[in-house]
Amino acid sequence: MRKTIQTGRAISCQRKPLSWFAVLLLPLMLLAACGGGGGGGGNSEVSPPVVLPVPPLSAECQPGSVARLAQDSAAQPGRNTELTLLACAGHELKQLQWTQTAGPALNPLSARSQAISVDPQSAQLYRFELSYVDEQGRSYREAVPLEAKAAANADSPLLRGEPSVMAGGKTSLRATHPQLASPEWAAATVQWTQIEGPSVDLGDSTAWRLLLKAPQVTQDTLVRLRATVTLANGRQGSGEFSLLVQAPGTGLPSDPLFTAKDPVSRVYPYLAQGPYAAALDECIYSPRLSASNPNNLCTLARLPLLGQATTGAVPTVEQVMQRVLVSNDWMGEVFERFLREQDPQQDFRRMLSSVTAIVIGGRVRPSFYWNATGAIYLDASNLWLTPEQRDSVSESPDPRSNFGAALNYASPWRYVKDNNHAYASLAREPRVSRNLAEVVYPLGSLLFHELTHAADFMPPRTHASLPSNKRVYEAGPARSLSQSLYEQLPFYSSEMQGLAKVLSFGATPTALQQSYTPGDIANFFGRDRVNDDYAYSVPDGERYSREDAAMLLEEAMMQLRYGVLRDYAVTNKLQDGALSADLIVNWGQRGRIGEAAIKPRVKLVLAEAMPWVSSSLVDGLAAPQPLRSGLSWGANLDQTALAAGRIRPLSAQQRFNELEQTTRELRSR
Repeated sequence: MRKTIQTGRAISCQRKPLSWFAVLLLPLMLLAACGGGGGGGGNSEVSPPVVLPVPPLSAECQPGSVARLAQDSAAQPGRNTELTLLACAGHELKQLQWTQTAGPALNPLSARSQAISVDPQSAQLYRFELSYVDEQGRSYREAVPLEAKAAANADSPLLRGEPSVMAGGKTSLRATHPQLASPEWAAATVQWTQIEGPSVDLGDSTAWRLLLKAPQVTQDTLVRLRATVTLANGRQGSGEFSLLVQAPGTGLPSDPLFTAKDPVSRVYPYLAQGPYAAALDECIYSPRLSASNPNNLCTLARLPLLGQATTGAVPTVEQVMQRVLVSNDWMGEVFERFLREQDPQQDFRRMLSSVTAIVIGGRVRPSFYWNATGAIYLDASNLWLTPEQRDSVSESPDPRSNFGAALNYASPWRYVKDNNHAYASLAREPRVSRNLAEVVYPLGSLLFHELTHAADFMPPRTHASLPSNKRVYEAGPARSLSQSLYEQLPFYSSEMQGLAKVLSFGATPTALQQSYTPGDIANFFGRDRVNDDYAYSVPDGERYSREDAAMLLEEAMMQLRYGVLRDYAVTNKLQDGALSADLIVNWGQRGRIGEAAIKPRVKLVLAEAMPWVSSSLVDGLAAPQPLRSGLSWGANLDQTALAAGRIRPLSAQQRFNELEQTTRELRSR
């Protein structure tokens, strides 16, 4: 995704079919773009000197208190319970560390957050040691006991979710139970209620997944929610969840860089004692960043591009991890493993040379690059390996959902390999894990896209000569990759550019645009030389698209590196509840990137963004294969079967893939 900010106005866009948030910004042009080594963060932290808090840590803020502790007074084995440290008024807590000192090992997922959620499995006493630092640098350490008593109700649900959210942020909770997939629970219903804290709109309070927006607060506040489950035989059970709503702090600008519409998420440097930890904390994803005051953004002297710091050498994994911020420790751990085990050509480490930082968050949605900070911001839904990790990633939908709902067509896409989906989607129930190899295609395509944006603004050829006294948005070359593509090999369709205003930026479609049929769209698009309609996304005030280059390189590299092809089609309108069998292909191609008219455009992008890759490889891209018009989107998955004169029925997993991957992408344009 990409985000554009210019003279008092910001427009942001995102990885294929989406676009998002508007932000007031600097009187200088700032642009952003979106899509889609070093060891564990917690272990790298050096404990500060201990200063005992006065008064002692308690459930309420006392005169002189820095923080207070909230916990369930009746924790039960096999059920979630939350431990929460809340800052008292006027204070800010940093360098949190929860260390378990007694009892069978629990997994808090992020031991450096103000709130943790754990599932004690036996009735006994557990203990934690909690250390933290206040805004004046004073250090504290406390013993925190957690006593789990015998569970009273086997029908009580478990409530899963990240136990903290910034004020105004979107988050989700999910009710589950070990027997949820059993016949006895098939007809069970759920009812959510709020039992403590400022009022929160619960939306659909009868859904197993609860979507909510945190209230605006001026100090750390606890919101407690209850889910009551009723089985078909009338039995009931209830569970509770404590959600910490974190205040953004003091000294906030009146024109924040990250606005209330798209607020920052809580993140911290993965390597707490890394050489750039302070700069990352202050300059990349802070609510204190101002849209009109560039002085609070880091210069390249304080936070250089990764490629500047390595003086042109391929960054090591250790050097990359010095630039990572996360909302949970596991995100950094998985990303580090990915770089070590799944980047054999060093493409991603080389492309990361064009960024200052990598933010991985459970509430970053959509992923994006922003040249205001020089960082990429990645949605952690692409990295999880275990169901517990997945629990900490918000299920809140992309804010651009349904931008194209009033149009009379759809344009689904998917990645395929060997006539099947390149990667499988996994249901929430039953709770299963996936291995690292299963995240390669979704994460790889996202990285190719977002890092093309970074190279667009900061191409490798410029790194050695960038002025250290400038900020990223000030230091880029006069002519960008996207500008060269626009001037030398432009696209043509004015109709598709107009539709991109609707699909990417939420403009109200005209009567003419609403009248366009799938045949009209196929005619507009099929004669042009782009590989996806997201390429037409040109923000107001700009002359050319940044998404064009990113879409070209993303699809090309997925085929060149992984042998993965991309399907793109124009179909009838997506109706509520529709499946792939309901989408009838009017026109489509598999591997459109191999079109003769598109290959020169790919070469131009590749030479600038990835100069270590020979442009001659582009000549080897497979010729595109037409999809069968008149057949459904699902029936077009197995082209080998169609060539043999038969239609292969989709398996249950393939149907689920289509539901999750195809309709989700169409809904989140």
